[in-house]
Amino acid sequence: MQAQTFKQRVISSSIWTFGGNVLTQLIRFVSNLIMTRLLAPEMFGLMSVAGVIMFGLNLLSDIGLRQIIIQNKRSDPAFVNTIWTLQVMRGWLMWVLSVLVALIFASLSHFNFWPEGSVYAEPIFPWVVAVIGFNSVIGGYESTKMAHSSRGLSLKINVSIGLVTQLIGIIFMLIWAYFYPSVWALVAGSMLSTTLSVLSSFYLIKGSHNYFCWDKEVLKEVLHFGKWIFFSSILGFLASSSDKLILGGLVDAKLVGYYAIAGLLVGAIGQLITSVIHSVGFPALSETFRENPQNLKSVFYKLRLPFDLFLISSCGFIFSAAHTIVSILYDSRYESVAWILQIMSIGLFEVRYRVAGECFLAMGKPKLQTSLVFVEMAFMYTVGIMAYQFYGFTGLIWAVSCAALSAVPLNLYYMKKFDLLDWKRELMVLPMIGVGYFLGLFFTYLVNTFILK
Repeated sequence: MQAQTFKQRVISSSIWTFGGNVLTQLIRFVSNLIMTRLLAPEMFGLMSVAGVIMFGLNLLSDIGLRQIIIQNKRSDPAFVNTIWTLQVMRGWLMWVLSVLVALIFASLSHFNFWPEGSVYAEPIFPWVVAVIGFNSVIGGYESTKMAHSSRGLSLKINVSIGLVTQLIGIIFMLIWAYFYPSVWALVAGSMLSTTLSVLSSFYLIKGSHNYFCWDKEVLKEVLHFGKWIFFSSILGFLASSSDKLILGGLVDAKLVGYYAIAGLLVGAIGQLITSVIHSVGFPALSETFRENPQNLKSVFYKLRLPFDLFLISSCGFIFSAAHTIVSILYDSRYESVAWILQIMSIGLFEVRYRVAGECFLAMGKPKLQTSLVFVEMAFMYTVGIMAYQFYGFTGLIWAVSCAALSAVPLNLYYMKKFDLLDWKRELMVLPMIGVGYFLGLFFTYLVNTFILK
């Protein structure tokens, strides 16, 4: 069989990744609708905040192991297996840290440190953190063959594994929740999916199995590349998760649950596009920079155009149709999700610029990405805290949406500095926000006329 060209591999990988993530978000969405009938909003609040803590521990120990496999010219066994060994060690470290965090929360609750009724004050919360943390140990054993598939833009098997393991985990979660409705249904489903994914990475992808290896030269190379990713990850966590961390200590689990569901709806689009950008965009841009750096700008804008059209129109659509969307999907208990969803939709405008972040990483300049995340974090911890003090929960929601946009000017500056910026292409897609807004109004009209009449 004739080898595919670079363009064919990019298109094929994009189709598989986009299609897979559409199905992933659809499965999550349908399961969420069912779970909201089986579980109370408080359960989503508990799992959401526990998930943020694990997300933070993941980022605080991130040194770019997957990225260096994709970006680096080396792919010899010593290089790959030393990285896999570091990955396993990192997984165990994360679990130990999650247990320590759980003990700290439990100790502070014992001394009535947390406001009564807050998520952190829930007796079950430390247990959820400690148990869900073991997911890191399981995930740490994932075969590097998954990363190699991404490196070669051969993502069919990766996407298939992700879909099947997610579906099995969700079915297991729904059965558990039906018979024993508690937060443990969410925890168990997540852990089963991770376990099946790791097993599949070893036995369903062709290639040599990983083994423990230690090469000091590889370690030096990893640490040199990963130091900026480490700083970027820390700042990224502080920027993107500050909202839930603050809310977890100030408001009850029900309100955090509303926020989490709104985040799931608008985040489904952001995660869908981000996963394609990361899974396809980063390897494609890395290969272009390695082999044809003069084509980087052209490839960059060709990759970004479909993201621009989709994200900008989605931003306008959700903003105008948020209340209609929520009224269709949820019962009256979740009515408060609508206005939160409307405000959070504004942040989708920023997702398109993540292609530039992946481009900087492909160019071997991760410190640029770090500075972008720092700007967002600084905005969140200054404007965000002030907004909460003066305007409460509503003010914080607005700050979250605006924080996502705060790094856009610096992003454009870096694009100009490295000859990536084309103002014509930047501006020509902006009218799509109006198109999306009027489509949302038309959608609302149709629903009110023919469905909710």
